[in-house]
Order: sequence, then C-alpha cells, then structure tokens
Amino acid sequence: PVCDPHIVLPLPSARSEMLCRHVRRTAVAAGRRALSSAPPIPPNELRLLQQVSRLESRVHELEEALPARVQPARITNWDELGFGITPTNGHVRYTWSAKTSAWDAGRFITDPYINLHVHAGVLHYGMTLFEGCKAFRCKDGKVRVCNLGANAARLQRGANRLVMAPVPSKLFVEAVHWAVRANAEYVPPYGSGGSLYIRPFLIGSSPVLGLQPCSEFSFLVSVIPVGNYFGKGPIQGIDAKIMTEFDRAAPKGTGDVKAGGNYAADLLPLKHAKSEGYGTTLYLDSSEHKYVEEFSVSNLLGIDKDGKYVTPRTSSILPSITNEMLMAIAEDRGIPVEQRPLEWGELKTFSEVGACGTATVVAPIRSITDVERKYEFGGFETLNQLREGLQSVQHGEAEDKWGWMVEVAC
Repeated sequence: PVCDPHIVLPLPSARSEMLCRHVRRTAVAAGRRALSSAPPIPPNELRLLQQVSRLESRVHELEEALPARVQPARITNWDELGFGITPTNGHVRYTWSAKTSAWDAGRFITDPYINLHVHAGVLHYGMTLFEGCKAFRCKDGKVRVCNLGANAARLQRGANRLVMAPVPSKLFVEAVHWAVRANAEYVPPYGSGGSLYIRPFLIGSSPVLGLQPCSEFSFLVSVIPVGNYFGKGPIQGIDAKIMTEFDRAAPKGTGDVKAGGNYAADLLPLKHAKSEGYGTTLYLDSSEHKYVEEFSVSNLLGIDKDGKYVTPRTSSILPSITNEMLMAIAEDRGIPVEQRPLEWGELKTFSEVGACGTATVVAPIRSITDVERKYEFGGFETLNQLREGLQSVQHGEAEDKWGWMVEVAC
C-alpha cells in the first residue's frame, strides 16, 4: 500500500520514494527466490505458454488496428427521429454448431461489426433470413413487444427451406427481450409516434466452398429506434408501377420465406421505377402475369367495391404478420376478409389499396400504373381505421384481444 499511487501519504516526498524503492527491491528478491525453488516447467507446457503469449501479442496488435467503436447515440429530440441507422448499446448474438447440434448461451456485443471468414456461406450462397418486429413504450409506461411468436414461426419456416439451423421459439423470444432490455433507453417515449425497430436475423457463418449447408450458424438481434414512418404531416399516398419486365418470385421458389435474396432482386426494378417518379414497385405472378402479388417490400391489401378486405395469397407471397393482425382486427369489426388469388383487372375496381408491413403498418397507394395507363385510388378511410386500430393495441390504448403484446422487464 505504500507504493499505491491512489493513496496520498502524509510523509515527506523523499522518505516516500525511499520506502517505495525498498518495497520494490524486497518484492523482486522474493520473486527470484520463489522462481529458483519452483520445479522446472515441462518443455511442452513451456511451448504452449510461449504460443499463448505470442497470440495475445497478436490479438493486441489487431485490436489496435480495429476502427474506433461507434459510440451509442444520445437522443434528446425524439420528434426529429427518422427511419435510419442510429447507434445503440449493442446487439445479441447466439451461435449454433454442428459439433454440438445446439445453440450456445448467447452474448451481448457492443461492437456493431461482425468478423466472418471470407468464405462464409452467407457471403457466397445467400444463407440469410431476417425478421422485422417492434417494441413500444405504452401508455402505462411499460415496454412491450408485438407478436413475437409469429415472427419466430416464420423464421423457422425459412430456416427449414434454406437448410439452416432453426431458432427455437423460446430462444428467439429470449434473444429479443435481451436486446430490448439492454437498449431500453432507446425505446421512444409514448406519444412520440416512434418505436424500437427489432431486426432478428440468421446467417450461415462458417466457411463452405461447394454448395452445402454450413456447420455453424449465427442468430443475431439488433435494435434501432425509429420515428413515425410518415413524419408529422398528413399521410401521403404512394404511386406504384407494375413491373412487366421483372418477376419477384416464382411458384415453388423462396418467395414465401423472408430470405435476403428476395429483396436484392427488387433493387434494379425499384431503381428504374424511382427514376420515373414512382414510389414503389408492384409485381404480378411470374407464370401468367395476370394476378397481383406483392409490392417491393410489402403485402398488398385493399377494400373492394363491396367493402370486403381482400389480400392476395399464393405460394410465392411472403405471409405478412402485419397483414394477419390487420385481418384479425377487420374480422373483429365485422368486415369480411378474403385471402385468394387477385387479378389485376379486379384490383383496378377497388376503392382503397394499401401496402402493409412492420415499418409502415399500412401505407396508402394513390395510383398504380401499368403499360397502358394510370389507375387512381382516392380512398383510405377503412384501411386507415384498421391501421389506427392496430397502433392503439400496440401502444396500450386499446384492449389486446389476441394476446399479441408482451411486456419486457426493463
């Protein structure tokens, strides 16, 4: 304790230095006596210790070469929060190994970067699935997540289709709760219109050369605070264009699972559509180009001339969890619901058309243009009422009859 730099000694400085030198000399001498009397280290153990020492030195060198960690954001004005990347405290990561055929206990990681082998399956063969869900700070001040069981089940269906290790529902829910708890200060306050966007995703993380399943998979959950998708002003309708030169997915393909490649395929068509002034793309079935399927990243739904809620359903359409919740609310309010193949010719006669998803809930489609002409849809009354109904449940303002909302112990 005499040499502890954190202790202020009530002694003259010269005497303090003298005492420190004496203690150091005594400690060194004692250490040498202990080493001289200790048995010699076996050669194999010595080599291992030397290897460990070299590896530790190398690790320190690599750590110094890493970019500075992205510091978590400190949000002071929630009204200015947009829909983009905001640094948070970190993410949750679990690893599955073929050696154990099991998932590990998981880790919370503050570094937003992932270290992967250059031949990882996700980089070459598109072994990736993702989900989108949200957490809300509700009217009673509690934080709740929405309908995680449906997201877990959809990720499992996708994992089976891409021959990836399925994430058990219990682990999925545990990981999401962990990520939300560790980033609780990023859940926007009640009344701000914002939410905590949750992105669970599954990747093939081990190296493979030929096309084959990975021997290791990583399941990660990241979170990002997002503001109201539509901002503070009135909801603006979106102009869509039907893609006649591109297909989104084929029957018996992977269109019905949330695979990353499905979204990459829309980048070029979306670029063309936006260059012509449209806000999104709309795809027809790849077999006949007769039936409507999906918008760029959203399910299509609409209110027909008889007041029914109609949404297309085929084997190449991703089942939207938001769409399923909106259908449940519609049925609860006495609105007939139909899930069926929907011809483009019939859609032209609808009174309301919307695009639904986790980010927007429902966005109004103002017009759809095909190769011949532009068709306009002026209404949004019924779909907006359903949107507000779902948001009321999510924010704890209305009764949750379906058990979608679950509290996170923050």
